[in-house]
Amino acid sequence: MEGTFELLGPLDLLQLIARGGRQGSFQVISQNGKGQVFLHGPLVSHAYWGVLEGEEGLMEILTLRQGRFRFVQGAESEKRTIDKRLDYYLFRAVRQLDDRVEVGPFDLVGLSSNSSIGHLTLSPKELSLFTHLSKKISALELSAKSGQPLHKVLTILGHLARLGSVELERRAPRTAKLTLSIQDDLPPFAHVDALLIRAWLSHFGRFDSVYLRSNGRTLTLGVRATENLGDKLMLSTEQLILHGLTAGEELLVWPALPGSQP
Repeated sequence: MEGTFELLGPLDLLQLIARGGRQGSFQVISQNGKGQVFLHGPLVSHAYWGVLEGEEGLMEILTLRQGRFRFVQGAESEKRTIDKRLDYYLFRAVRQLDDRVEVGPFDLVGLSSNSSIGHLTLSPKELSLFTHLSKKISALELSAKSGQPLHKVLTILGHLARLGSVELERRAPRTAKLTLSIQDDLPPFAHVDALLIRAWLSHFGRFDSVYLRSNGRTLTLGVRATENLGDKLMLSTEQLILHGLTAGEELLVWPALPGSQP
């Protein structure tokens, strides 16, 4: 088995070999150097890139974008510089490459059948996301349940989807359930997370207002995109009183498209 990194990079190739349970030497050469990774199924026993050995050498190989490879079935190394699963290093490599699947705030996400999250190098905040994945959930809902910013949740999910640790179900942007928050002296608009506005714009086209459904009433308010609001819709205190709304209540929010009716 040999070839170039034109279609698949070393990260993908090593992941396929490890998950296939194969044992051998993954040999790499590029214009910047050469190295090897020795696999025993999902475990890495030794790696080097130039003079770098162990984890440092392995990370250099995983993040290569160009070069050639050759896999020698059954080859073993007398050295042992690593004794961990390859999965342990994959998330670090994907983050370093910033190589992720694009995830939208309305997409549903759930654990994949071959998920190996326990072996990934996740921070406690990243790991806490998966306590909410017993069933499929939208990225926006996951942000609300975990208390983490929407942009951060989308980034983490994109990395994990790239590794096949979570499965995505693409969904068109739709009505969002947002919690009303207040801030004094805001311009008289409904302020909504910029990522939600962007998703709606890409799907529906231009709009300048949103509909808000509250206790059987439907209101129409001009809208502005604001960074890092997540599952919150923010109004000024004046607008809150004017429209008879209550801080902390949940609202259904969707674009008021030109010519549409609420």
